[in-house]
Formats: sequence, structure tokens, C-alpha cells
Amino acid sequence: MDIIQVYAVAAGGIFSVFALVHLFPNIMPLIMYLSFRISKHLTYPYILHRHRILGPWSRAGVLLQLIYTTLNLFCVGFRVSTISGAGLRAGSLAVVNMIPLFAGAHLAFFADQLGVSLKTIRAVHRSAGFMAFSLGLFHVLVIVASNVPFPLNETRNLFAVIGGSLLCLLVLLVCPLFRKLSYELFLRTHQALAVASAYAVWRHLPSERTFPRLYIYVSAGLLLSMFLLQCSNVIFRNRIFWGHLSRATITHDSGAVKIRLHLQKPLKVDDGQYINLWIPSVSFWSFLQSHPFMVVSWEPKEQHTLDLLIEPQRGLTQELLYHAKKDHAISPIVMLNGPHGPRVAMDEYESILMVASGFGIAAHLPHLKRLIYGYNVRLVRARRIHLVWQIRDKADGLAAQSLLNSALDEDKLDDGCILEVSVYLEHSDSPKFPFGNRATAYPGSAPLLEIFLAEVSGKCIKRPRMERADNSGKSLGKREPDTPRPDRDLESAISEEAARDGKMLVTVSGSEKIRDQLRMTVRKHLQVGVSLLELEYQPE
Repeated sequence: MDIIQVYAVAAGGIFSVFALVHLFPNIMPLIMYLSFRISKHLTYPYILHRHRILGPWSRAGVLLQLIYTTLNLFCVGFRVSTISGAGLRAGSLAVVNMIPLFAGAHLAFFADQLGVSLKTIRAVHRSAGFMAFSLGLFHVLVIVASNVPFPLNETRNLFAVIGGSLLCLLVLLVCPLFRKLSYELFLRTHQALAVASAYAVWRHLPSERTFPRLYIYVSAGLLLSMFLLQCSNVIFRNRIFWGHLSRATITHDSGAVKIRLHLQKPLKVDDGQYINLWIPSVSFWSFLQSHPFMVVSWEPKEQHTLDLLIEPQRGLTQELLYHAKKDHAISPIVMLNGPHGPRVAMDEYESILMVASGFGIAAHLPHLKRLIYGYNVRLVRARRIHLVWQIRDKADGLAAQSLLNSALDEDKLDDGCILEVSVYLEHSDSPKFPFGNRATAYPGSAPLLEIFLAEVSGKCIKRPRMERADNSGKSLGKREPDTPRPDRDLESAISEEAARDGKMLVTVSGSEKIRDQLRMTVRKHLQVGVSLLELEYQPE
């Protein structure tokens, strides 16, 4: 490239930048329109609803899978004249698809490096795994159908059989039945089988060719680098070589486990993030286990202590409840990894509806605290927060009642006009009654559609006294009274209020039924600026 070409490229680049900057305000409406259409017709609707084994599959998810499958099929068949050639290419392509599977033994850590949610990384991991298995299966079927000699006394052929058997076992263990028996055992077995199958594939590949053995080296290098990076993060975070390790205070309250971590090094945790906790002294096998737990405490600065609210289920969490009741391991040594999870942007929403069921309240508490803090110091646009909590009975809510009360106590500005908490008791038929400080308990299931329509209309937003005083001082002759017309229907009211009040966010951490109901409801109101966010933690 001579000097004239360099000059031409530089000049063209400068003019292109100015043109893009000028056209950007005109492109944004088109981007917003396309985003709305994609959400309404691809992201929100389900093709296959939730099932015990499969689902849910959205239209967008199915479309992406079809594109991914089509690209792999194109690569297998492009300019291939024989079926044996397609089988060989499928085997090489299977090794390529294995690369993202070894991006890290800890998927949450890998998700943090890419800035995406754990749900997204799991979907990518699952898709790449099944694609690698399918291509490998096609490779094996072509070899079998070709009737070529396949002596097992040759090392390459023997490891081909071993690698194929390990991959089949990997896919078999993915079934929910095996995962539910013991997730930790499933996870360690899954990781061991993955490494063993990669080694078997490496031994099967011809050593005289650089490719496709290079793909195995890339996978191994990626796994090793991510492992070292994660180990360095754990060592630095826990100050393993610089002082004492962190300790935990384990208590129980109304059937729930509460843990307070006393950190040796202060840690900044954004609202909605979680940590992986390792407590080796809880049980014989706990030194091999690390579990993710939501952090329910939040501070605008680094925290010296972290609070966790845990639902006892099986395994480690049940052991924690047992030790808390028996006053065992009151202050055990702990190590943590994290925090994990992307930061959730709620600052630009004027109205926020939070829906939780059971221990899903733990995912909402830190968001609640940050939003109230942001409102008090004028950092967020929120003017209305309504927390709807569905529980079975009053006893299920006692564990989180003190945490809710502390959040309500912070809502002091403008006479506490921003936050409302509604608790619904499924197994109760008594009339409504106070539930802690300023929260109200209602009998039955939460009428989510009715609550949603009331929130999206903007009628529940209370104006601060200062704003009311400013408005009352204005001349009535310059402004018509803002009274609703009696002939106006609900949809027009929603549209006018939403256009005047700004965007609305619905967050949910609840049962599958509640999530699906809110998904269908929000989809019908995307045009008035409503969005749905399913939080990282979902109670099962």
C-alpha cells in the first residue's frame, strides 16, 4: 500500500465517521422499531412451552438454532463429492464445536468475561455440546456404513471407540433425572468425562497433520488460561496468602438459612449479583462443593459483610440448616468466588413492578435497596416501585420480613411515596392485614393482570408534596385540568399515561407459571414502553 492509498483510506474513513455521526439520530428510530418488532414477534412468544424435559423454546431461540444448524450443515457439504468426505469433515467440525465447551470449568466466570447472563452461556454451551455430539455421531455412522476395516489393535481406532463411548455417556447424564439425584456429583462427573473425551479425541486424530489437532490445543489452552485466571481471582479475592480467611455466621429463621459473611477484604457487589461459596467444614463432601447464593445486602460502596438468604433444599443447604439448628459450625472458614452476574440497568425506568414467589424475594431485595437509595439521592428516574410477593402462608414470609422492613425504613423521602409492598398468601382466606412495616398481606393468589394494568396506567404513581405544591401555584388559566374523560377506554388511558410517565420495567423471580403469565401480559403492552426482565435467580 503506497502513500496515496493510505491517504485515500484515511480521508474516506474520516468522512465516513462524520456521515455516521450525522445519520445516527435518524437511524435510532429505525433501530427502536426493529427492536420492538423482534421482541413482540420473536423474543417473547413461545413455540414450545415448558415441559418436564424440553422447553421453553421461543421463536428467536428456534430461529438462532436453525441458523446455527444450517451453517454447520453447509460447512459439512460444501464442495464435498463423496459421503466419506462429508463424514471426515463432520468429524473435524465436531472438534471445532468443542472449543467453546472448554472455555471454562465455571460457566458463571466465563459469562462475566463476556458480559452476558449465565442463562445465555448455558444455552450456548448446550447448543455447542449437542452440535458436537451430532456431528461426531454422523462421522461414526459414515465410517460404519462404509464397511472399511477398523481394527481395534490400532491406537487411533481404540481411542475412537473410547471417545465415542464417553460422548454418549455425557449426553445420557444430561437428563434431568441424573442431575436431580446429586447436582454436585453430576457436575464433577460431567467435567471429568469432558476432559477424558477430549483426550481420547486427541489420541484418535492423526499426529502427522496440524489440523484438526490444533483445535484440541486451542481448547486445552482456553481451559487452562480460564482456570488460571479464575484461580488468581479466588486467591486475590480471599487473600489466601496475605492473612486470615473470611468467616461466616450461620443462623436460621422460620425454616430459612441466613448467612453473614465477614470478609477479610471489602468487596463491591452490584445489586442482583451472586457469589459461589465454599464451606469445607459443613460435611464430609463439602470440600468438593461450591454453591451459588444471592447476595441480599447492598451498599453504594464496598461491603465488609455480605448477607445471604438461602432456601434449604437438598445436599449442602440442608446440611447448613441442620448445623444452624444444632449450633454447629457457627463461624466456619469460607472462601468465595465472584461476584457473578451482569449489572441490571433500572435507572431509566420510571415505574418498576417486582414480582416474586417464595424465595424469589432474595433476588429482588438488593434491587429494592439500590432503587430507594438512588431515589433518595436523585440518581434514578423511578417514581413508583411495587413489590408483589406470592407465598404459601404467613410462616413462609417471616424469614424475609425483617429484610423488607429495613428496605421500607429507607423509603423516607417525600413521606415514603415511592414503594408499595403487597404480600399474597395462597393458603389463607382471612381479610387483608398489615405485614410488618407498611406492607399489606392479602388472601389468595396475586391478581397479576389487574395489578399490571393498574401499574402501567400510571394511576398509582404518587407525586411528592413539593411537586404538588409547584403545580398548585400555577395559574389555572394557562393549563386545562388534567381530568380523565369518562368515555376513554382502558387502552387509550394506558397509552396516554405511558407516554407521559415514561418506561416501565417488570422484574420477576418466581414460579414458571408466574413467569409465563407475565411474559404473555407484557408482550401485549410492549408498544407503551413496558419491558420484562427475568432475574438471574429463579426459585424451583
